[in-house]
Amino acid sequence: MGADQRLLGAARAGIRGARADGDAQQVGRLLHRPAADALRFHRGDARCADAREGRAPLPLRHHHGPARGGAVRGGVVPARAVPAAGGGDGVVVVTLDIGPLRLATPLLLAPIAGHCDLAFRILCREQGGVGLASTDLLNSHAVLRGSPRSLELAATDPADDPCGMQLYGNWDDPLPEAACWALDRGARLIDINMGCPVDKVAKKNGGSLLLCDALGTVRLAARIVDAVRRHSGGRVPVTAKMRLGWDPERFVAPELARDLESAGIAAVTVHGRWTVQLFSGKADWARIGEVVSAVRSIPVIGNGDVTEPVHVAALMAASGCRGVMVGRGALRTPWIFRQAEALLRTGTAGPEPSFDQKVACIERHVDLLERHHSPEHLLHCMRSRVSWYGKTMGHVKALKEAVRTAASVGEIRTALRGWRGLEVREPVLGRSFRETPAG
Repeated sequence: MGADQRLLGAARAGIRGARADGDAQQVGRLLHRPAADALRFHRGDARCADAREGRAPLPLRHHHGPARGGAVRGGVVPARAVPAAGGGDGVVVVTLDIGPLRLATPLLLAPIAGHCDLAFRILCREQGGVGLASTDLLNSHAVLRGSPRSLELAATDPADDPCGMQLYGNWDDPLPEAACWALDRGARLIDINMGCPVDKVAKKNGGSLLLCDALGTVRLAARIVDAVRRHSGGRVPVTAKMRLGWDPERFVAPELARDLESAGIAAVTVHGRWTVQLFSGKADWARIGEVVSAVRSIPVIGNGDVTEPVHVAALMAASGCRGVMVGRGALRTPWIFRQAEALLRTGTAGPEPSFDQKVACIERHVDLLERHHSPEHLLHCMRSRVSWYGKTMGHVKALKEAVRTAASVGEIRTALRGWRGLEVREPVLGRSFRETPAG
């Protein structure tokens, strides 16, 4: 039996509620190295709590959970298992409950800063398998003052359901009021960003800096939960997305997740890196498992280094998490959710989309951008995204250049049609796409 089959067996055993401890350990050894193997961070970075004026340094907290690389927590069901229509051994349809909200799959599209606009969320949903998609992170002050950019980021559509809205800010910002604002605009879930590592967010004491004052962060979460409960009548859950901690000396995620659960948070998503790593090194899935062991009953959603459908099963097996959030992996393969859902249900991810199907997906993305966003946003988005799509499509240098220099959506469509081979010879900005690229 190959490594992928062992991996899938462990994940699906967990879905049925069985202990998958031994298999999960084997999966960890075969397919995932601890993040420490490739960890790169700056020990001199003092932007955490001990650099906050007037706050005491954050003590090193020790969590007595399973050892790194340890077993899946016994009794934790990674997702709700529902027998598929027609039955069949081992065939399940997985759902995920977050408070009162039931998701059709345990697969979530991450609120990827700068990429997760309405058009892309709908595109991923149309490809299949998405249980929840969330907006780009929203500044609490900006949404309340009606910033045009924030209104665009928060825009949703009946095809974008269920939609979560992610807010960022700190203890002194109007996050409870912003959460109520989001509810009035159709949010089915409110997510608090506690994990963004970039300076734009952290320098305002938001994102990952919330990890550095656990007590203040839990109090903030309780205020948001109370406001949302009152405003929605208890129908909308509040969740939190975090990292493991600021650096390896501050592994706060397990204790913080447990305290957030006590404050009413309905689920936590954990990205398996430290803030100082940004996106370098490896995500430490075993550490996510320690968060799973720390909470009492809420679902933990794993995130980090999920770029293939099999990684979903691997992460669930290695950590015991109930759901998986996909970020950068979806930028190059928006169909990853459909394949991952099929893998969990049936044991196979199904065929890879053909070259023409991949180009058709890009063309559909253009359609959705044209429908929901400005021409300027469309051009900017496609210029940045064609490189991501090209990672699975062979040589795309000519297409990238044509899209980069395109002055209109029409020129982008022409480039895609020619590259797809539907028009065997049509000049595009001085180029000819007669040859069909390798797919």
